[in-house]
Amino acid sequence: MLSGAPYGYRYVGKLAGGGQARFEVHDEHAAVVRQIFAWVGVDGHSIGDVCRRLQEQKVPSPKGKAFWDRTTVWGMLRNPAYVGRAEFGKTRVGAARPKLRPQRGRAAHARRTGSTDQAAADERVPIPVPAVVDEAVFAAVAEQLAANRKRRRESHRGATYLLQGLVVCGGCGYAFYGKPLSRSRKGTTRQDAYDRCIGTDAYRFGGTRVCENKQRRADVLDKVVWDDVCALLADPDRVRREYEVRRSQTRAKGTRASDRVGQLIAQVKRGIGRLIDAYEEGLLDKAEFEPRVREAKGRLTKLQGEAETAAKRESEDAEVAAAIGQLEGFADRVRSGLQSADWNARREILRALVKRVEVGTDAVKIVYKVDPRPFDQGPEAYGSLVFRGGFGKLRTTFSYRSAGRPQRVRSFFCTSVSGDNSTYC
Repeated sequence: MLSGAPYGYRYVGKLAGGGQARFEVHDEHAAVVRQIFAWVGVDGHSIGDVCRRLQEQKVPSPKGKAFWDRTTVWGMLRNPAYVGRAEFGKTRVGAARPKLRPQRGRAAHARRTGSTDQAAADERVPIPVPAVVDEAVFAAVAEQLAANRKRRRESHRGATYLLQGLVVCGGCGYAFYGKPLSRSRKGTTRQDAYDRCIGTDAYRFGGTRVCENKQRRADVLDKVVWDDVCALLADPDRVRREYEVRRSQTRAKGTRASDRVGQLIAQVKRGIGRLIDAYEEGLLDKAEFEPRVREAKGRLTKLQGEAETAAKRESEDAEVAAAIGQLEGFADRVRSGLQSADWNARREILRALVKRVEVGTDAVKIVYKVDPRPFDQGPEAYGSLVFRGGFGKLRTTFSYRSAGRPQRVRSFFCTSVSGDNSTYC
């Protein structure tokens, strides 16, 4: 059951191991592992301190990088293989968990239909391996991690920022996070918060930042996004109007093309029938018949694909219209309470309507979503709504002036996309 060895071991395969795979201790890496466990379990250092110490000592990471990721150290401190108990089946695939937005570098719709979770302890298969650290040190590390996690949860009670989890960098793709900042001005102290890109934190990437995007005032960005959401809910019919304008420009042409495809399909089928009749009557030999039939069938397949695409487009047009109607119904329910909505209600509405907020160097783009069930987890005071599908898209762009005040520039587009039960705009 053994496969790739964790840091501190080397893997010996079944063939090289005389019929049984095993882990062997890598002395140089094992010394680093023991030092990491001692720093946390004995000295009480945090994982961030461990990463900084390893970088100062110029110890390469398991993948050869000059800096260590915190998740790498966290995974090592929780791995029971270091006390002599490797485990098989530590994870299992369960039902897919809903995500607020896609991760950086990941597709919007994952190919996997489930999510990976930790398996229960009784479901795992223990495999004895050579120990690197003592049981007492491993237990002390577990206690220290639990204390750190408890202290962190006590200092961060719930959501802190209105757009938390929705803001991403338009340049590097990393998420934005809220950063409080105190300013002293003429004897008074003022608490401000800024939205900052993770890619601008040099300490996360070995001392070199990967993004040059500037931080934004959180209250200004919150107001801009909330005002645009209120404008959308105040006049949701503008999406329908723009959609009808777009569709009217292509409806006549699309109808003519659809009729033409149907006529061509019937014509090709009649041609194939005539070729078969000619071959049966001996008017064509096999050498002439096969390439002509093959070419005709290839053309028929292509035309049938175009016909299916046209039919699917018509079906999606109906779904888009239904989705816009559902948006209008939701807007009618929440419009009266928008101005008096408290912080929690605003956050729920934003998470129900906004897919992500992309902050660029000179513009902010709000991407709205229309999901088959976007409001079933929303605030009860504003009702719930179930979508049956459809793709409607609305794009809003804001350009920042040098003074920091946003100038609103809005553009709309409606389009149809196939291949998923969820719809986004």
